[in-house]
Amino acid sequence: MSLILKLFFFAVSLSPTALLMGWDGHLTWTLLDGVGLSLTLTPLAAFFLLLLALAAPLVALPMLRRPADWPSLALYAALLAGMQLLLLAGDFVSFFIGWEIMTWSSYLLLLRSPRTEMATSQSYILFNLASAFLLLAGIMVFYGLTGSFDIRPLVGPTQPQQLALALLFGLAFLIKVGTLPLHIWVPRSYDEAPDIFSAFLSAAISKMGVYGMILLLTLFPEALTGLYGRLLNGPAAGYLLAWVGVITAIVATYKAISQEDMKRLLAYSSIAQVGYITTAVGVGSSLALGGALYLALVHTLVKLLLFISVAGIVLQTGQRRFNDLGRLIERMPISFFGVLIGIIGLAGMPPLPGFAAKYLVFVSLVDARWLLLLAAMILSSTAAFIYCYKLIYAPFLGHANSAGAREAKEAPWPYLVPQVILMALLFGLGVFPGFAIEVLIDPVLTALRMAPLGGSSWAVLTTAYGGYDGVVLMSVFVTAFVLVTGLFLLLRGRMRRAGSPYDLSYAGEVPTEETPLHYGAGMGRELRRIPLVGWILRHSSQGFYLGLTRQMRAAAGLLGGFYAGNPQTWILLAVVVFAVVLGLQAVTGGI
Repeated sequence: MSLILKLFFFAVSLSPTALLMGWDGHLTWTLLDGVGLSLTLTPLAAFFLLLLALAAPLVALPMLRRPADWPSLALYAALLAGMQLLLLAGDFVSFFIGWEIMTWSSYLLLLRSPRTEMATSQSYILFNLASAFLLLAGIMVFYGLTGSFDIRPLVGPTQPQQLALALLFGLAFLIKVGTLPLHIWVPRSYDEAPDIFSAFLSAAISKMGVYGMILLLTLFPEALTGLYGRLLNGPAAGYLLAWVGVITAIVATYKAISQEDMKRLLAYSSIAQVGYITTAVGVGSSLALGGALYLALVHTLVKLLLFISVAGIVLQTGQRRFNDLGRLIERMPISFFGVLIGIIGLAGMPPLPGFAAKYLVFVSLVDARWLLLLAAMILSSTAAFIYCYKLIYAPFLGHANSAGAREAKEAPWPYLVPQVILMALLFGLGVFPGFAIEVLIDPVLTALRMAPLGGSSWAVLTTAYGGYDGVVLMSVFVTAFVLVTGLFLLLRGRMRRAGSPYDLSYAGEVPTEETPLHYGAGMGRELRRIPLVGWILRHSSQGFYLGLTRQMRAAAGLLGGFYAGNPQTWILLAVVVFAVVLGLQAVTGGI
């Protein structure tokens, strides 16, 4: 019976794939007069449904390894149903229902972790409820302007009306994405969630905010270009959004460097990477949106790979801090290659597809002549190499500082199969970067009435500023890797292995067992000497929210005392407000 139920839940995890491959139409259910649920599969929805179809079964496979955890599996099934409803929604009623199912099921899954603290669960649900309320307010404004809940372009609203709608929807989606200063719920939630569910939080749920941001652009025929004029070669609103994304990426990158916990590092890394996507959406050109979609695809694959690899490490060692790990390359070789491929894709290095995605975004910034933004993004992208190196060196190459690290074995097959599949997908996209453009991204751009990026073949990525051949690039890197590995193996016999981890040369000092020889113990600390970086690492947006909390408590105490002392005053105040409103309506001709 247990096996049958597990197979059933795994089949449920394949539902996004079945939906993507087997249905292409339109369904409508009428709830009330003029209000109904409408489902339709657009090219934009199909792209994000593909990301969900990739993530859902790969995350479900390790989840099924746990015995008798039916509440988690049922919540996971509800989460998938809500996300599919959200993506297929042809009206905002369906969209909001799917959004709420996603919010509450993910919150309850977060609570399934014994590591989840009360403060973490509270911040998660409060920020996500704020996102839902902003979304609901935006839907009401949209209905007031159009008289319909159907998701379609706006025609005729004034610039203030467009701005109000953009702010309400935009803030709702930016909270879900986790941009600064709305990101405070993300690091602790990703860190304390069930280890395998963290992969889904980062890889799939964060993309619903990205989907919302791109969907928001479709509501405006001019893609927000009319909002208070244009700045440089793009809309002013887009320029502001692009800076929000870049600042998010810079701050989160340096926060990631300073982390001593693997999952928390990956959490800040996720915030930084989605910041790049936010910047690309802000640019708003065909090149930029193509880059945003490409980054979304690569980020989904990479974060699935890294979080699942880290979940396997935590499972086998019982450790998650860098100082307590090391030398796992000999005991967990497949996981080592999983993290290695993951950080190459994360850093945007050739020959993997992260390079193609960032190349498109960089080129779009050059095309828009937003060169200061380009420099800031290059700064963040370059600094990311530090935490990528830390993520590979500390667990796998450093000195093993715990019994769990010294006695670990390779992760179970439900963790390894997803890693192998994801490595193969990243390798394939690296060889054929044009495949994602031609098959996955161009149909979305065409549906958005934007110029497709095109390409001469699946192996070639081309833009007006240049391009590259993925087969040639991959061949060069594979050849170099084989030569270096062969040289190492030839010379290995002449190398002398240290007799003990303390058999080292020190400048007049002899290390003891208490000496932290693990490189992860101090990596990145020297960056605090840089004024700007030191300021970023010393400060947090948490202080802003704590101050806001104190002010709200003070205001609540004042109002509470006011009510308790003289409740008749509230009645008088209500009468005065009512009279003022009636007076204003009379003056403006409302009565």
